[in-house]
Amino acid sequence: MPGESDRDSDRPIDGVVFAMMSLMGLLALIVASVIFGTRSIERGLEQRIEENLAAAGLTDLEVEVTGRDVLVFGDVPTEELIADVIVYMESLEGVISAETNIRVVVPREPTDVKIASDPMVVTWDPTGATATGTASSQDVVDAIVMSLEGKFGTLDSSGLTVRQGLEGERDWLSSFLQLAATMRDLTPVGSVFASPDDGLFQVTAEFETRQERSEARQEVQDIVSATTFDLTSALTYKDAPPPPKEDQVIELQETIDEVIQGGGELIDGKIVEFQTDSDVITPVGRALLDEILDALRQFPDISIEIAGHTDDQGSEEYNLDLSRRRAEAVLAYVVANGESPDRFVVIGYGETRPLVENTSAENRARNRRIEFKALLEG
Repeated sequence: MPGESDRDSDRPIDGVVFAMMSLMGLLALIVASVIFGTRSIERGLEQRIEENLAAAGLTDLEVEVTGRDVLVFGDVPTEELIADVIVYMESLEGVISAETNIRVVVPREPTDVKIASDPMVVTWDPTGATATGTASSQDVVDAIVMSLEGKFGTLDSSGLTVRQGLEGERDWLSSFLQLAATMRDLTPVGSVFASPDDGLFQVTAEFETRQERSEARQEVQDIVSATTFDLTSALTYKDAPPPPKEDQVIELQETIDEVIQGGGELIDGKIVEFQTDSDVITPVGRALLDEILDALRQFPDISIEIAGHTDDQGSEEYNLDLSRRRAEAVLAYVVANGESPDRFVVIGYGETRPLVENTSAENRARNRRIEFKALLEG
């Protein structure tokens, strides 16, 4: 039948088509295998080259491999490094061409610029007070104004301004305000000054007697000792003698340091020795103080700071108290041997000012010390 004849004649054609399609599929698999196998090799070479470049410190470069051609692109910090990369690429075996698309980008230095501050100053007289300086925020200005108005009443705070970027004042501001309030209770006219950038407090006032000046200076020292700031005292009294000459202060300090053999560094030097965990001076400590007294008597008009220091063993509160008691014990000894107590300022720093890190018994021994500082002010 015609229909059956047509179906029979189609069967050989269908077989040929199937065979051709199978062959094409096989060829496609072979081609894909070659292509993907080659790409796998290229990726491995790219990774190896990038690792070698990174080992040389060039971490911002990327590599692209096509067959036996290599392209490197990215950033380097100097022009000379581009030539070094090209030499390295040409040294690779099997590479026909090595091209680069590299630009020089000089890395920026980190910008850690500290914003300078203006000193904070409070001056007062019986009519009121004036405050000037820069603060880190309006909240800080408001807190300063509130504190000072509560103590001084009338306050001109127009000189207080905000400077964006300033470091916070939490480490010194409360002590500064305490200084202002304490000094206001002690004298009707005076000023307090704080320079955060220099880590410095200064107090200025005149008292009726030397004893009043001495007591005021002690109160000021007690407040400052709780901070990391230094103190310059411009406290004086009526009919006070002129301050000592700077060269005399330097000479006395050098003499004291020679007696201690190393001075503040205490390198193989003597120390004012105390009984363990006590403020009782040992005979060795008293012998050293006798030598220091000989030096002090050469310059009787120069004031001296006696500062006690401890290591970090024990609590901060205990160490602060121990350092003060030891400094006061030294004062008691020199006064008992003829020195005027008004000449001395006694302060305990506790563990806050170590010479070296408290990492060994030897270092801790160096940090347990009494320091004597000749003062330029009277």
